[in-house]
Amino acid sequence: MASNIPGTEEAREVLKKHKIVIAGVGETEQGKIPDRSSFHFLSQASKLAIEDAGIKKTDVDGLVTAFSLVEHTFMHCTTFADYFGMKPKFFSSVAVGGATAVWMAAEAAMAIASGQAEVVLCVRGDNTLSGISSSGMLALIREMCHGEFEFPYGLTTPGGYALAAQRYLHDFGATREQLAAVAVTMRKHAAMKENAMNKEPLTVEEVVNSRIIAEPLTKYDCSIISDGGAAFIVTTEEKAKELGIENDLAYLLGMGQGYSHQYMTTLENLDQIYNAINTSGQKAFQTAGLGVDDVDVAFLYDCFTITVLLELEGLGFVPKGEGGPFALEGRMEIGKDLPVNTHGGLLSQAHLGAMHHVVEATLQLRGDAGPRQVEKPEVALVHGNGGIVSAHSTILLGKEPLS
Repeated sequence: MASNIPGTEEAREVLKKHKIVIAGVGETEQGKIPDRSSFHFLSQASKLAIEDAGIKKTDVDGLVTAFSLVEHTFMHCTTFADYFGMKPKFFSSVAVGGATAVWMAAEAAMAIASGQAEVVLCVRGDNTLSGISSSGMLALIREMCHGEFEFPYGLTTPGGYALAAQRYLHDFGATREQLAAVAVTMRKHAAMKENAMNKEPLTVEEVVNSRIIAEPLTKYDCSIISDGGAAFIVTTEEKAKELGIENDLAYLLGMGQGYSHQYMTTLENLDQIYNAINTSGQKAFQTAGLGVDDVDVAFLYDCFTITVLLELEGLGFVPKGEGGPFALEGRMEIGKDLPVNTHGGLLSQAHLGAMHHVVEATLQLRGDAGPRQVEKPEVALVHGNGGIVSAHSTILLGKEPLS
């Protein structure tokens, strides 16, 4: 573990003092759900999370929303507050790509610790599948490419991840089958998730032989697109007791961010990516006073299969280059070494950034994951990745507060 990361001791004292928790979660149906706006999904998910916590909308005095790929409102959080009938004391919108959902929890915690709010609703909802055309989606994913040095030459987001995957295969002698094993594990887990979009059995051979999207990534190496929403409620242990919340609480133990690059043309090698992932994770681990061996279940951002291997290695769960064999041997499955994305992740459940990752981590710690339940988990790690493996955020959640 890296030593003496500035600010981690201070962050630990803040989290220890305030005992920040996730006290309620909610997620809507996922899939292609036409004729419903993104604000419909935001409202539905918010209602479900509030009901899960057993509180009233008027108990919520803070709001954090994520960016929308469909709605073009300049002030997303306040637009939704008006739509949902809220007048929050604290309000914010977060937009760091796939790192957003994880950092929404951290931002809510910081708002509570600074006295800006006591009960914060974190929510994301979008009708990305039915509310935007294929050409519109292509235009969006091109925005992650440099307008002068990348876009004119045809680079897209899948293409950028494919470049990272090609480099990984080259550097470590990894195989397509190892990448495919990530998708197979996610599909196994999604089969047990009630609102997962893709539950049909999937084999390594089917992944490898499916349609090429960007060499070496095929259709099943890429995350799905979905309509839907998810939300969670962040507050303190004290406030949760005051409000009579009966759920088991998921305590926020640590948080951290790491950044390496914005555009692929500024990325020199995979070590830059590993360092950013590691920085994010080590900030969270040092704040919590924990290490990788303390993690019982992990939720790793799986927009593409390659990201799971990079995150496994960057966070320190396995040495560099050993994520592929770890996946192919089935060691990410429920009941094995490190259960990963027990809900099926972005590859098989749905794509709403890491919102479902945070929700599932909370359900696992509460013991409410049904057939997907990991045996007696005490600590869960959630990692988000924004851009083309460029911006990273990590949180650690636990059944018990920091002591």
